[in-house]
Amino acid sequence: MVEPALVRKEQFYNILLLGCDDGHGNADTIMVASYDIPNQTVGLVSVPRDTMIDRTWSKFPKLNAAYGHGGVDLMQEEISATLGIPIDYYVKVDLGAFEDLVNAVGGLDFYVPEDMYHDDEGGFIIDLKEGQQHLDGHEALQLVRYRGYNSADIGRTEMQQQVLKALAKEVLSWGSISKVSAYLEVFNENVETDLTLSEILYFAQSAMGIDMAAGIKTQTLPGRGDASKNGYEWCYELSEGGTVIAVNELLNPYTTLISADDMTLAKGESYIFANG
Repeated sequence: MVEPALVRKEQFYNILLLGCDDGHGNADTIMVASYDIPNQTVGLVSVPRDTMIDRTWSKFPKLNAAYGHGGVDLMQEEISATLGIPIDYYVKVDLGAFEDLVNAVGGLDFYVPEDMYHDDEGGFIIDLKEGQQHLDGHEALQLVRYRGYNSADIGRTEMQQQVLKALAKEVLSWGSISKVSAYLEVFNENVETDLTLSEILYFAQSAMGIDMAAGIKTQTLPGRGDASKNGYEWCYELSEGGTVIAVNELLNPYTTLISADDMTLAKGESYIFANG
C-alpha cells in the first residue's frame, strides 16, 4: 500500500541555528527553531552537540562533527534524517559576533543563576556573579560559553535558550518596524544565512505579534549522555519517546504526527553507567 504524501502546514518554517566556537571547526551549539506564523508560536529545541548518529561518512558518531566535515549542508541532512523533519533555512553565527548582536540592542537584563568563573588560558575569562544584572555583549558571551553547570552541556544549552529568548524579546518589544529593521541589518552583517534580508524582515514583522510569555516554548531533546559507539564514549543517545513528543509538539511542520519510524535514532553499543 502506498503511504499518503505528507502535507505541510501553511506558513510553518524550521530554521537550523548553529553556533561555532569550539576551535575545531565543529558546531558548538545546535538548535532548531520553528515559527508557525498563523498561530504565532515559536519552538526552540536544542540538540545536544554529542548527539549520537549513524553516519556513512565517518566512524565518529557525534553530530557536532557534521559541520566540520561537510558544512551546513551536511548538518542539515543529519538533523533532518535524525528528527524526521525538513530544514527550510539556516542561521550560523560565530559566537564572537554574538557580542555585537547583544550590544546593538543595548545589552540584556538577565538573572545570572550562579557565580561563574573559568579561565581557559587562551585569553577568554568568564567571571560573572550571581544575581540580576544588565549584561553587555561581552558579558552575555561569557554567559553562553560557560560550561560549569552540574548538568554539563545540557545546562549550557538551556542557558543559551534563555539568552536567545531574552534577545528576541528585547528586539520585538521595540514595537517599531523601522527600529527592528535597523537592528536586522546589523544581524544580517554578523551571521551567515540563506535567508534574504527581505525574508528576515518578513519574519520579524510577523513575529511582532507573538505573546512572548506564552508564544515561545523551549526544550532540550531528552536522552542519556553515557553511550558508547564505534569505540567512542560519552555519546548522547536520544530518548525515542521523548524525542518523538518534543518534535511533534515544537517542530512538526506536517498536518499528521511524526513517529519514531520517520526518524533515524542511533542506539549505543554499550553504556558507561549500566543503570543510567
